[in-house]
Amino acid sequence: MIKKNTYKNIQLYNILLFLIIIIIISIIYYYFYNKNNKNNKNNIDNDKICMSLSEYNKLKNNNIFISNYKDNTKIDDRDYRVLEDQLYPPLNRSDTITQTNLKNNIENRNMYVSTNNSGDKYRLVGYLINQDIDKDAGGNNWKLFARQKDRHSSEFYMIPANNNYDVKIFIKDDIVVGERLRDIYSIPNNITFNSPMLASSPYEFVEIPKADLSSSPEYI
Repeated sequence: MIKKNTYKNIQLYNILLFLIIIIIISIIYYYFYNKNNKNNKNNIDNDKICMSLSEYNKLKNNNIFISNYKDNTKIDDRDYRVLEDQLYPPLNRSDTITQTNLKNNIENRNMYVSTNNSGDKYRLVGYLINQDIDKDAGGNNWKLFARQKDRHSSEFYMIPANNNYDVKIFIKDDIVVGERLRDIYSIPNNITFNSPMLASSPYEFVEIPKADLSSSPEYI
């Protein structure tokens, strides 16, 4: 009888011990679980700020100002390249707001842009030389830049070979006399212009040689 009671006591003890362990584990889990939740809540609260509607509108307007400043900086860079970058054509633009909206619409693909453009960039293709005694606006010696616009036409402009002259001339059809400049790969040997900035006598075109892929591949 004593042994039987002892066995029951041991069982009861084990059950109580098991329950105590379960309770302790539950308390520990509950403590750390609440602590983590509290930390997460604090982190979420730290990401929030409190401000009045007027303060929010002021901040929003400042962001618009920053965005406009960045857009104006892009326009300034573009204007600077017209003046200083020989590989950028002498093209005027519309007013700043219109130009900015146009550029943003194109970049954001809100406006259709013709896919006929070849994607070619301007490059030096040769020189235009005039032998007249009287000097034109660029000293009679010019660098000729061109790019393939599409499959049927090219675009050209010229810059004085002498850096003491500060001018760029975009070559449009209305200033060319006789044979027009159409194809970058078939430029006439002699070109005559009708422009107050250029001589009336013909300019000789001197093409620069293309890279020889067989002997100088590093200059492709």
